[in-house]
This record gives sequence, C-alpha cells and structure tokens, in this order.
Amino acid sequence: MNVREENELGYGNGSALNGNGSSSIGMYGQDGAGDAGLIGQNGSPIYESSQGKQSQQLADRRVLFMGPPRSGKTSILSMIFEDMMAYDTLGMMPTQQQVAYQMVGGITFYDFPGIDYYSETHSTMPDTAVFEGEHTSLVFVIDSQGDLQTALATLHGVIRTAQSVNPQIPINVFINKVDSLSEELKHDIHHDIQQNVWKTMRYDNLNSSMVQFFLTSIFEGVVNEAMSRVIQSLVPHRSSLQTILDSLCSKSGLDKVFLFDVATRVYVAVDSSPTDPQIYKFACQTLEAMDYVGELCQEYVQPNEEGMVKQKVTFDLEGGIRVFIYQVNTYLSLLCVGNTQVIRQKSLLEFNGSKVAKAIRQILPS
Repeated sequence: MNVREENELGYGNGSALNGNGSSSIGMYGQDGAGDAGLIGQNGSPIYESSQGKQSQQLADRRVLFMGPPRSGKTSILSMIFEDMMAYDTLGMMPTQQQVAYQMVGGITFYDFPGIDYYSETHSTMPDTAVFEGEHTSLVFVIDSQGDLQTALATLHGVIRTAQSVNPQIPINVFINKVDSLSEELKHDIHHDIQQNVWKTMRYDNLNSSMVQFFLTSIFEGVVNEAMSRVIQSLVPHRSSLQTILDSLCSKSGLDKVFLFDVATRVYVAVDSSPTDPQIYKFACQTLEAMDYVGELCQEYVQPNEEGMVKQKVTFDLEGGIRVFIYQVNTYLSLLCVGNTQVIRQKSLLEFNGSKVAKAIRQILPS
C-alpha cells in the first residue's frame, strides 16, 4: 500500500447556513458545473467525544448494550472506545456496574452487567425506564458458542420488557464470537437464532420488524461495521448528512463516501449507494494507517488557529482503487473511494471536500 500524506493550515472557504436552514455549499462537478446548494439543518452544539466513564444519568440518544455474562459485549466496547487490542480483552473481568462511552452526535453507549434469568448471582433486568425514548436503541450480544438456550430465553425476556415500554425501539442482535466457525456453521447458527426469535415474538404478538441480526467477532473487523449500522437511526440530521455526501459523490465522480468518527472507526453517515463490506474493510484499514502516519508527522507541522492540523491523505489499494481522506475536524474525517483516474483530480476533490467539511461542521459542530 502506497501512502502519501499532506498537511496544511486552515480550512477552505465555504458558505454559511442561511437562517432558514439551507446551505449553499458551492461544489463543482467534473464538468465544471456548480452545485445549486444542499439542504442542511441548523442545530445546537451536540458533538462530544470522550473517554469511557461511569454515569448514572441516561443520555437522550443512547445505545444499550446487554447480554448474558461472558457474551463479549464489554470486549466489543473496549476495543472500539478504548482502542484495546482484541487479544487484550480476553481476560477481562465481567462488568459489575453500568459504564458509559460517548461519541459523535451526543450518542452514548451503555454497557450493562450480564443478565441471566436462571442465575441468582448475576444481574437481572434493568429498570424499564432505560428502554424509553425515541432515540434509544438496544444491542443484545449472544455468544454463538455458548449456551444458546439460556441466551435466547434471556433475549426474549429483554425484548418483551423493552417493547412493553417502547414498541418502536430498534433491537440489534449481535451473534458474537463467530471467528472460529465455518461459513456453513455461521449461516446455520444465524438462521436458527433468527427463526427462534421471530417465532417467539409472533407468539407473544411483538413487533419483529424492529429486530435485525449481525454476525460479529472482535478478530475479523466486522464489529465496527455492525456498530455503524446500529447508530444510523440515532445520528442527528442524518438525512441532511446523506444528502451532502450524495452530492459529493455525484459532483466528484466517486464510488463511495463515508463520514467517519476517526477514533472509533465507526461511520456516522454514508452516501445512499449500497455499501460493499470489502470497501468498508479497506476504509477501516486506511484510517488505521492514517493514524500511524499522522502521529509521525504531527510534530513537524504547526496547528492552525482552531488547534488542529488538517490532513489530506491518498491511499492506493489493489484493483485500481484509490482512497482520499479529508479531515473535517478533530474527530471526523471524510473518506472517499473511487478509481485511480477520479482520485487523481486532486484539486477538484480538495475544493469539494472543503465545502462539504464546512457544511458538516455547521450541522455537527464540535
């Protein structure tokens, strides 16, 4: 992989949001045509990124991480938010109290102690109030190689409780620790769990349309993509962000554009075209490499007036694919994927990137 990184001071000029919430970004297309303007939304300061911390108050936008003891939920969160290596999480002690992790858009992830209905020594169901709110999402982690009967019984109890107070709560089932399983066995376990959950929910007259399933493993890099999909319904001004990224794609001739939270490698917005898992894998690897390069270069470049060094990075990947990264602020970066010919039009990408970055900073201020 060839890497070329450039650093420069300051941001490109861009238009401000109008009082009615519209934003004329002023991008140019490959044919030189300008952009008539994109629709944005003016919001109050909502961006926060911090280390994991304990908290008893629930945030408005929240993801509840639950599951049986030793299902791997704490390992997932520690790897994403505390940047732990996968193998370093294997000997972690079970979670004894609620822990919170905050990220972009004011979204907070809560790690709850393990739930086991059949054990007197482990925690039972949290207070029903945690499931309330239109911006609440539930993740239930199951050990694919553990006691599935007990895990499913616990999951059914959690779903019944959650939907009794919030029928529209999104429920995301992480079928975890699948790294050592064959593709056939992964498919069988996924199918059996899915059918079991849907059958039980139909019997209890519950809304099964709110449930989706993910095969996850901390060793295969698929957890970040699952987390990205979980938070999509919680990101503020999601439709406006997607409109901006769609326009950047069309004007610059790109195949795919992500808006990443760099620290967690979780994307908070993406254009509307289908996402190829392989492209997402490339994107995460690129961000990881950018972190290493940035650490090497930062001591040689002075930060701008906003206290940050703006990074623009181009990566060459196999198959004629190029990745262009444009930093939005300290926490967010645009990651653009296209063919080699498109990414070579660097001046166009930098111009459009500066306009889009300014619009995003106005929608998700730091």
